[in-house]
Parts: sequence; structure tokens; C-alpha cells
Amino acid sequence: MIPAALPDLPPAFADSARNLAIASPGAEFVPLETILQQESMAKGFAGLMSRWGPGDHRAAVSLWTQGYFGRFLRPVLAYGLVHDIWFSSRPVDIGVALSDMATPVRFALKRVQPVSLEQHLWSIVYEHVQPVIDRIVFLSGTSERLHWSNASFAFHRSCRQIRTLWPAAEIPHAVSARLQHLERVMASEHPLFHLTRKIPDTQGGQALVRRVCCLRFKLDGLKKCGATCPVGHLACSAHEKADIDARS
Repeated sequence: MIPAALPDLPPAFADSARNLAIASPGAEFVPLETILQQESMAKGFAGLMSRWGPGDHRAAVSLWTQGYFGRFLRPVLAYGLVHDIWFSSRPVDIGVALSDMATPVRFALKRVQPVSLEQHLWSIVYEHVQPVIDRIVFLSGTSERLHWSNASFAFHRSCRQIRTLWPAAEIPHAVSARLQHLERVMASEHPLFHLTRKIPDTQGGQALVRRVCCLRFKLDGLKKCGATCPVGHLACSAHEKADIDARS
């Protein structure tokens, strides 16, 4: 039998734990499949445009998937890699609570029995990320590559934060083994893994950089990108090229 309660996540992931509910989540949650319908998605895109616009509709759509994958992948990966606790990735098993902008902010998930880490990761890719992106692309006419890039950055950022929870010499053996397995899976050429690259940073570590522009510079209410931008956040002519890349 799968326990209903979840163990605590490390303090750095306390915010992610609050984004997740299990068992009886409450009336504020609605089926994810309902949220992925045209009317609900249009409300979410309009909410983001109202908050952060004016600007390009494609940038608002991109911002939707940035927020979505950041809030979904971070707690899922943290529980999986730290505690070997995994959840069903199928949209039919997921409930969603919405913000005042009609965008997803919390998830009600169902625990599943642990299998191999590789099986869990590919389930996340093919049973969740892929169908969500397919639906967004169908409804918005935006680039599939744009949204895979958003998912990729959220995935890499979450994994990097998990790796830095402990000094190298103090990382629990089971967590270390899962992270090593993760590295082998991430060697795949799948867009979830290769649309974010690592470059040396000024502190001697590694910084994450997107391979595809997220288009946030096209929303007047948002700050421009920083070091994660693939072309440089002040290079307007370069952003024109990135805009083309995001549509390809």
C-alpha cells in the first residue's frame, strides 16, 4: 500500500512542496484535461497578457508553459530524486488549482509504486510533457520547439538545484545513485534534455543557457532576460533572429 503522507523536502524546495497535494486535494482542484481545453487556455493566456502586457500573444503563451513546467517539474523531480517517491504523469490523474490569472499554480497528484528511474523519467516526458506541449501548440499556433525549451530549462534548473542540496562528500548514497542514473538518461538527444546547455560561470561553476529564446522580451511588463538568454538580453537585432528560431 502506498502511504498517503509525504516526507518533507529540503528547505530549498519548501515552496515546491506547497505546489503539490495528494489524497483528497479539495474543491479548488479541477481536472487537468479540463484546463487544457480551448476556453480555459484562452483565459490563462489573456490573464498573463493582462498582467504583463501589452505585447506579443506568443510571448504570453510561452510564459504560460514556463510557469506550468516550472511548478510541475520541480516538486515531481525533487520527491523522485530525493525520496524515490513518484507520481502518475498522466493528465487524467492530475488535478490543477488556478491563480487569479487562470493559470495553473498547484497540482493534485497520485502516487505510484517506484519502478526504474528511467521508466519514471520517460513517463514524465511522454505521458505528460509531450501531450501538454502538443495541446498548447494546437491551440495557440506557437512553436513546439519554444515550449520544449521552456520544459527543458525547468527540468535542468530543478535537477541542478537538487544536486546542490548537499556538499559532494555528504550527498546520501541513494540520491547520488539516482543522480548518476539521471545523467545517463539526460545524455539522450531528446529536446527535454538538449535544449538547455551548460556554460562556465564567473564563480567557477556552470550556468544554464537556453538554446531557444523564450520571447519574454516581447511582453512590456516583464524584465528582459539575464544570463540565461541564448543571444544576450540587450541585443535587439539578435533577438530578431531568436524570434525566428522560436518559430522554427
